[in-house]
Amino acid sequence: MNKEVKLRRAIKDDWEKIYKLYNSLSDEDLYLRFFHLYRITEEDAKKIASGGDHITYLAEVDGKVVGEATLHMDGEFSLVVDREYRNLGIGTMLVKQLIEEAKRLGLKVIKFYTLPENTPMIKIGKKLGFKIRFDEDEVYAEMNLREEKEMEVIAD
Repeated sequence: MNKEVKLRRAIKDDWEKIYKLYNSLSDEDLYLRFFHLYRITEEDAKKIASGGDHITYLAEVDGKVVGEATLHMDGEFSLVVDREYRNLGIGTMLVKQLIEEAKRLGLKVIKFYTLPENTPMIKIGKKLGFKIRFDEDEVYAEMNLREEKEMEVIAD
């Protein structure tokens, strides 16, 4: 893909683009995102776009939202990428952006839950250095954002 991917923070007016992204996802994609089949409503999309208790970043190509990542204030985050734009590094870019945002917010940990069959999400977690725990029906991954600072202090 030769098109430029632009990351930016979502604003309230983005809700329709977010709604369109989620409506383009397959039943399987939605199941992996929500742990059950769930189609978001317009109200859900407005909530994602509005912020408040979370921060949402969007990945755009030519003005089309092709990815969405939301960071909640407890450090948990979620991610979706349009099927046509997968395996291009967009998910990794979005998660890196959320890690930086979490650090700016002073969060101690950033984490995600996923299903064992969500291999793309697990690959992103491994690539970025998350500690991953596999349970029978759930995968939990976290990154301690304070370790780097603590290691710097010890090294001095």
